[in-house]
Amino acid sequence: MKRLFAVEFARLGRQVSTYVLFAIIFILGGLNTLVAYATQFDSGEGIIALLNARTILETSFQLGQFQLLLIGVLTSLFVARDINQGTIRNKILAGYTKFEIYVVAMVMSMVIALIGLVLFHALPSIFSPIITFPITPDDGGSLANFFIHMAFGYGLVLVGVLMTTALALRTKSVAGAIIFTLLIFALGPSLTLIIKSIVEGVVLTNIDVFIDQASYLAARKQINDIFEFVYFYQLNRLNNLGSLLDIFDPTSRLNFFHPDNTGYIWKTMTTNLILVVGLFALGGRQFARSDLR
Repeated sequence: MKRLFAVEFARLGRQVSTYVLFAIIFILGGLNTLVAYATQFDSGEGIIALLNARTILETSFQLGQFQLLLIGVLTSLFVARDINQGTIRNKILAGYTKFEIYVVAMVMSMVIALIGLVLFHALPSIFSPIITFPITPDDGGSLANFFIHMAFGYGLVLVGVLMTTALALRTKSVAGAIIFTLLIFALGPSLTLIIKSIVEGVVLTNIDVFIDQASYLAARKQINDIFEFVYFYQLNRLNNLGSLLDIFDPTSRLNFFHPDNTGYIWKTMTTNLILVVGLFALGGRQFARSDLR
């Protein structure tokens, strides 16, 4: 399998779209850095940054962000072309099993995603002393919380990329791969929130049930708790600006050390671990049985 990884890295290096899309992702991070620097102003009591390095980094995991779409498209193109160009059959003739090919493709997609995320975050991190990198004492502001936040963000994006890769291998076409990438990284969160809003609208407008605000808030929390099992809603909850329901409440920032968030963290880890195991085990088994003609 080590030799197969070497072959895949060589193929990635020969793919022109790899350099083009990685360059665009890197430039996007640079543009965000310039915007952050340009929006600073002197209040007379010191420099105030409307957009700082920490904000750029922590809010970059929301689905729909252009750089995430590019990462998803790049991984899907890389995988789908392997099937379309017939190189995958050459690997089978070379003695590799379909399951090995599937696992290597999934791991390569994670490698591509990690490179893309690091490139996007490179310039904001390098120039953080210039555009300020505040570690504030407010809720969710500690340095440890920031690193955990970033790790969760990377993890959830990798899960999304694994989903696009598994679907690309399933559809066996570039067009199908791109369509599923758009569905997962662009339409998925919106659709999830629409469904959540419909559920809230149906349940919470039943005024015969809720006789006080406490009952209303408890019912809304139950709905949120259920949707926290959904991958797309988890990524939206990761948004550092606050939950979508209380976006102007600074105490709603995701603090991984707050006891109220313990349930969310465990649900996120458990459901995504189950999803990843399923994508590798069941997806690999199904791919091994598929016809690649």
